[in-house]
Parts: sequence; C-alpha cells; structure tokens
Amino acid sequence: MLENHELDMVIRKFGMETSFRNFSVKIASQITHCFFCNEDYKELSLKKDVSLEELSHYPLLVLNPSSYERRALDNDFKKQNVKLEPIMDFTYHAPILYLVKLGYGIGYTLKETIQPELDKKELYQIPVSQVSSMHNLGIIYNAKYLSIAASKLISII
Repeated sequence: MLENHELDMVIRKFGMETSFRNFSVKIASQITHCFFCNEDYKELSLKKDVSLEELSHYPLLVLNPSSYERRALDNDFKKQNVKLEPIMDFTYHAPILYLVKLGYGIGYTLKETIQPELDKKELYQIPVSQVSSMHNLGIIYNAKYLSIAASKLISII
C-alpha cells in the first residue's frame, strides 16, 4: 500500500537496518526484547549467559509466527541450529506476562513492558546473548508523496 501511495507512512518495528528500497526512514525509538521468568526459573537469570540450546528445553511463551518479534526470534534460533518449539504462542504480549507470572514458563517480550516487574524483582531477565534483542521502531514513508498532515506528524515525532 505504501508503494502504491495508498498510505502516507507505515509505523512498524524492524531490525537495525535502516534502508528500505525507495523509502525514507525515521527512527522513533529503539526497543529491546528479552527473555524473562518468575521465581520458578530464577536460576537461569543468575547465569552469565544462557544459550538458545539450553533455553529450548524450557517451556517458552512467545508471540505468534506472524509477528516481527517471532520471525526475528525464529531466525536467531535457526542461526544456532536450534528449533524453537514454544508451548504456546500469542497475538499480543499481555497473556505472556500473565502466564509467566503464574509460572507456566519463560516469556519473550518487550523489556520496556516488564521493566516495573523487573525493578520490583517480581520477574527476572534471563541473559541470552545469541538473540538480536535491539530493534527499531520507526516510520517508513516516501517523502515525494507525503501529505501535509503526515509531514507534520513526522516532524513532531
């Protein structure tokens, strides 16, 4: 739709790349994803680094395969020759957080969404260096076909 000029812009998550064919990109913010757990799996959070191979033996709660986060996570597992087989996948983050708090497994989500629980030591981040945890949230647009309203919004952001 952006290519056909049916949309002024697209706001989406993407990796650290910042070039998209014939489009301009404005990075709105960088976001971090992380694996996290409750007290039941706290021993993993105390390790210096947990491999994806080791993590694959635990019950994982992640977003569904159509989400950007899941595609990136699948790719990271594939690079390590490890198969990602979550016990459940979801369309949004809230049920992952809820079920991890109840002890059903280890979740993967936006770190910013669970930061209050991490700060209060209700949840624990699991250190996993084999994942691409930093991503961009940005606006992709074609400057030649940008409406006045969209231009103003981009300048505000």
